[in-house]
Amino acid sequence: MKIVDVIVQCYRYPAPPLRGTQFGTQEEATLVRVIADNGLEGYGVARAVGGSSGRIVADGVLNTAKPRVVGEDAFQRERIWQKLWALDRGNHLQIFATSVIDVALWDLAGKALNAPVWQLLGGYRNKLPAYASSARLASVDDYVAEALQCRARGYTAYKLHPFADPAKDVAVCRAVREAVGPDMKLMLDASCEYDHEAALRVGREIEKLNFHWYEEPINAYDLRGYTELSRALEIPVVAAEMVPGSIRSTAQYILQNAGDILRADVYWRGGITALMKTAHLCEANGIKTELHHGASPLMDIATLHCACAIKNCEFLELLVPEPRYEFGLKDYSALHIDAEGNVHAPPGPGLGVTIDWDFIDRHTTFSG
Repeated sequence: MKIVDVIVQCYRYPAPPLRGTQFGTQEEATLVRVIADNGLEGYGVARAVGGSSGRIVADGVLNTAKPRVVGEDAFQRERIWQKLWALDRGNHLQIFATSVIDVALWDLAGKALNAPVWQLLGGYRNKLPAYASSARLASVDDYVAEALQCRARGYTAYKLHPFADPAKDVAVCRAVREAVGPDMKLMLDASCEYDHEAALRVGREIEKLNFHWYEEPINAYDLRGYTELSRALEIPVVAAEMVPGSIRSTAQYILQNAGDILRADVYWRGGITALMKTAHLCEANGIKTELHHGASPLMDIATLHCACAIKNCEFLELLVPEPRYEFGLKDYSALHIDAEGNVHAPPGPGLGVTIDWDFIDRHTTFSG
């Protein structure tokens, strides 16, 4: 099965609430289609970060990646991933371009073999719990109300992205814990906003509140700080969400004990191939890989396939309210929890997604 073409289509969608309107009310995504000589197509989606144009990723895909992919055997995903990953040196190719092509190749393989990706990856389970992940809300009462709503809907865990003010963050964590009671798992994601002193102080406070984990309290590049913080606190410290370097940087975090749990997803790590490498590397060292939101519904579903193929992952992250993060697909049921708070792997071949071509065509800004 030879790759005969790679096509891109950039389109706009409403900016979701986690980033607010700091980069405008619209964002752009780039749909990548990898086409094989038997007519099958695989899909991946890249999100243009920081309010930039989708052309930034699209140009890398078309001008740098495509000439190195067309003509290759589509089943040789490792060979293709290594070719593209080699271009990370010197930033000749964004990791996002590698990610979307790799995801598209896995989707293509599943369609060719009439099997879902999670089974091709090994098939550990077909469902797992999801946690609700907040946006930055306006008040303590807003967080309390949302956490209670999520619990009523069946979520067993809720993560706060609070105010980036240590005292206010502790206050909202305390209020949410008091509201939901002792059984709901709670997490705090500080989004790298604290200094060392504040991180330690907040960590000790949320330990008293029995929080489940403490995510990215300090700068992501501060490996020494994460090592010290992980040693000082009992609560698991989560790190390495968006750092560059894919599996190479993951190895450095592990070697320096810089975090008790490491983050990964198909978008920031270099696709399904790289996420599985990351998860297995963490498993070999006895730590969890908790999976980060994938930046688009299609990539979230790709991350879900990976989560169902590994053991050392407890949750899938779902940003709430979910409809604000849904665009470009016909069906989002795989990203909706059941009555027990679980998400289920799509049963169809490949990623099991159907592209909403009407929506994408109406909002297209560039095709190539």
